[in-house]
Amino acid sequence: MLQMIKKFLLHNLALKLISLFLAIILWFYVAGEQNEDLEKRATLNIEPPPGMVISSRSAGKVNVLFRGPKNRLSLISSDIAVNYKIEEIKKPGKYSFTVSPRGIDVPSGVKIVSIKPSTVTVNLDRLISKWLPIKPNIKGKVGEGYRIAEDKIKLNPNISLVEGPEKLLKNLEFIYTSSIKVKGYTKSFIQRVSLQPLIKGQLPSLDIIEVTVPIEEDFVNKDFKGIPLKFLLSSAEHFSVQCSISTIDITLTGSRANLDKVTNKDILAFVDVTGLNPGRYELPVQIKLPPNVFLLSDVPLAKVTIGEKP
Repeated sequence: MLQMIKKFLLHNLALKLISLFLAIILWFYVAGEQNEDLEKRATLNIEPPPGMVISSRSAGKVNVLFRGPKNRLSLISSDIAVNYKIEEIKKPGKYSFTVSPRGIDVPSGVKIVSIKPSTVTVNLDRLISKWLPIKPNIKGKVGEGYRIAEDKIKLNPNISLVEGPEKLLKNLEFIYTSSIKVKGYTKSFIQRVSLQPLIKGQLPSLDIIEVTVPIEEDFVNKDFKGIPLKFLLSSAEHFSVQCSISTIDITLTGSRANLDKVTNKDILAFVDVTGLNPGRYELPVQIKLPPNVFLLSDVPLAKVTIGEKP
């Protein structure tokens, strides 16, 4: 029995192998020719009439359903677009149109079954141009203890001729740049950015703006109370000195890091009575401060009485 099976398998072996190979090829061919459905997301490009612009639209993308053999569907590009040109419309307003599959390049044997949404609504407005000042679009917070010196920000250029819908542009007073991220920055920097699109989905402006963002230490104020008042006089002078005040209160300004290091002991407040004769005087209090901090409050006057020692 086994001998008969072996003889059968080996008889015309080459012919059997060729038949098997052809059967496999035929199976793949038949499987590839069976129709299947494939849905792809496509960009919807709408061309407005001359002198007009699309201010809003109900859809920017559509779903396109293809049907055809599997091996043909695989040839469809992953980046497809549906193009539509608006014609014979002269006035601004709201219009609807049916999305047509014309212009979509499909392989032979493949057809477009549907496009959803099949109807798209757009708002058309007159296209105008207007010169607008440019403002920087700052995003984020700089490093702790620092701030952006907003009055020193520079933009080059600082004005741009902008095109857009009449209803939008006529009330617009300025235009922003694209985002400038400053999170964690502690040093000034220069960045080249484009302008922010006026309408969602609009291509960025070709204008390039050079923005200088100055970052400096953030100055804060801090009060120091009860600072003892001293007197400066020559060691050769033998006078008694009396004063209307014994301590003063002042306000300093500086970076938070520098002010946090300052205590009352680091501040010298004194009245210079060197070379004065006995009598009554109104003298300014002089203050000596540590480096990188500054006096913010007014300097007080001290009423001083100088008398001879008995």
